[in-house]
Amino acid sequence: MDRRRFGILLLLLGAAVALGRDLSFQRYTAVQDSSRYLPPNMRFYELDRLGLMPRSPAPMQAESTGLRLVGKWGAGPSVKVTGRDSLVYLSRGSEVVAVNFADTANPRVLSYIEVKGLVSRSVLVGNRLYIGSTGSDPKYIDVFDVADPANPQRLGQLQTRLLDMDVVDSLVYTVAKDSFRVFNFADPAHARQLGVCHDTGYTLSVCNGYAYIANPGLYVVDVRNPANPHHLASWGSSLLSVKARGNICCATTCDINNYLTFYVLDARQPASIAPLGSLDSCGGNDIYLSDSLVFLSGYYTGGHVFRILDISDSTHPTSIGSCATTHTHFGVWANSAASRAYVADDLEGLSVVDISNLAAPRLDTTMLAAGLSEDIAVQGSMAYVATDGCGLKILDITNPARPHEVGSVDSTRDNMTQTVAVRDSFAFIGWGWRPWLRSVDVLDPANPTKAGGVEVFSFPRDMVLHDSFLYVAEDSKFQIVNVARPREPVLVGSCGLPFDSHDMDLQDSLAYVANITSLQIVNVARPDSPRVVGVWGGYAAGVDVVDTVAYVVGGNCALWTLSVANPSAPRVLDSVSWPGYDGEDVVVVGATAYTGENVIHIIDVSDPDDLRVTGMASVPNWTPRLCYAAPYLYACCAEGGVCVMETVPSGIAERKPSGTVSAARVYPSPTRGRVMVELPFRAEGRCEWRIRDVAGREMCHGTLASRQTRVNVNIGDKPAGVYMVEVKTQTTVVRVRVVKL
Repeated sequence: MDRRRFGILLLLLGAAVALGRDLSFQRYTAVQDSSRYLPPNMRFYELDRLGLMPRSPAPMQAESTGLRLVGKWGAGPSVKVTGRDSLVYLSRGSEVVAVNFADTANPRVLSYIEVKGLVSRSVLVGNRLYIGSTGSDPKYIDVFDVADPANPQRLGQLQTRLLDMDVVDSLVYTVAKDSFRVFNFADPAHARQLGVCHDTGYTLSVCNGYAYIANPGLYVVDVRNPANPHHLASWGSSLLSVKARGNICCATTCDINNYLTFYVLDARQPASIAPLGSLDSCGGNDIYLSDSLVFLSGYYTGGHVFRILDISDSTHPTSIGSCATTHTHFGVWANSAASRAYVADDLEGLSVVDISNLAAPRLDTTMLAAGLSEDIAVQGSMAYVATDGCGLKILDITNPARPHEVGSVDSTRDNMTQTVAVRDSFAFIGWGWRPWLRSVDVLDPANPTKAGGVEVFSFPRDMVLHDSFLYVAEDSKFQIVNVARPREPVLVGSCGLPFDSHDMDLQDSLAYVANITSLQIVNVARPDSPRVVGVWGGYAAGVDVVDTVAYVVGGNCALWTLSVANPSAPRVLDSVSWPGYDGEDVVVVGATAYTGENVIHIIDVSDPDDLRVTGMASVPNWTPRLCYAAPYLYACCAEGGVCVMETVPSGIAERKPSGTVSAARVYPSPTRGRVMVELPFRAEGRCEWRIRDVAGREMCHGTLASRQTRVNVNIGDKPAGVYMVEVKTQTTVVRVRVVKL
């Protein structure tokens, strides 16, 4: 069964998943991933229609989310392309890339235009570029002045739901799952809605006062009066794409059996639109019309094909030329005068096709390849991104406001790369094909090279590098690889795990593996014989461990804190939940936890027994992995690339949040009796201290006198072990660890 048909069938089956219960984020991403070969607008429309589309909960407060976006590398799968003369705009991920093709042999990237959401389409009208965002909420229309393509200037932004849009003069037409709308952007800074009707769909084209909408049949909407758009006619079923021009409308249909048909429709009487001619076994995900030529991009049973049709006789469209390309095509635009066509080619980026001979078009070159960002490791001024589809990408983050790609090692296409670890001049990455684990020499980031590999059980889902060992969590195995000689890694030990692991952390001699069935605790003291020593039986997607507390995010949209002082018997301390979907990852920084899903939730964990959600921040797409490298939080946003975020004070809290001060000093430690904690402040108001053991049990407590700066405690009567001294005021918490001999 081909990928397109499988994607459609899975979406149909997805209805059963959604009935009667909320969809977990785990299952949402599985459905979304398996339908990746559908056009993005159609995919999101179907997910939304079936109730599988994640929604960002209403903001807890308009300001102070607790994270500030600093910069973004918005690279992701390519969806649409447009242009004028030698200027081409490629919509991919959460950005639009402007490329100058004046010198066809040496195209030059002029600028990257970053937006908040996933780009669904960009439309160039004069010197204005309109960019529509789709995917996760919220969605926007952004308008940029591109008179100087190298220095685009934002003119305005409007938040509205949309899956596709078209622009005529200063009127913007949008379609979504719930409505069709018309906006006036004469003043982009103050755009206003003119009209709305309840026709819905996933792609549209506007011409001569009428909008043609795919949903999944063809709807015709009369927009001659923008304040009163209304349904006029319907035709056909299973539409994939539509484009109107003059008195004709071209459309492609694709039925459940993957049977494609291209139609030329008579649009002289929009109220009674009807076919003029058709061509079987022909069509595409996108259509571009130029004089009597039609350029098609799409997926066919026999492969991925770019095709040119002649419709000079609209009753008998004919195919005059085609060529095979690499991935699924989602968009096409052509510059006939320059004999070039440009295809938005999913993971391959921008494919350039030489059409100087219309009967024999040929693929000339590709550029700007990008996949789904799955994992990130940061070392110094470089970030290493594991992408599903395009291998390892290396970013220069010297200026975090403008991270940019400097090198890559592209794996075989359609790989399942999900994780990366790096140290010194070597990166280790899970690869899509055998050997599953490979090392990469990154001494020269601009020219990384594959160095070695080792055959582990299956492709790695997450890895931790410590000393000379790489600890690898796989689907149903935990394995340890000796990488002392990175060009010759050696598998030294393994043990079984339940199926479908996601994330892991390492603390001392224990590895914590988040698994769809449970949290697995693995003793790795002997690398040749790791063994599971503890299990907590809840769905876990992400885990981070600090001291003797494990922070687990996963099922029921919740973050759990577990005492793992006794790893054989993890004990729940507290949990907190939020509206939305199951979390994908968690990172704890000081007294704050960040969880990734379709938004990033910010949680006060200053007291592991009393968790509180204090804020959230929107990201372009769901977030499979987070990474903290002071002072920035890096969020892998799948189709939306990578966001660089800085923590900021949050005003969103149920009560005044506690802060954690790390400048306290404790001495002596280790100690046999008395210990002194030197505070970084003077005690004011009510100020208490407590001593807890590693299980979180209170051993003793007391109060501080006003203006006191030191706490003297005698733990000579306590058993040997690790203790936590906690000093709490109304606004601050200080915790320091003490070792008792």
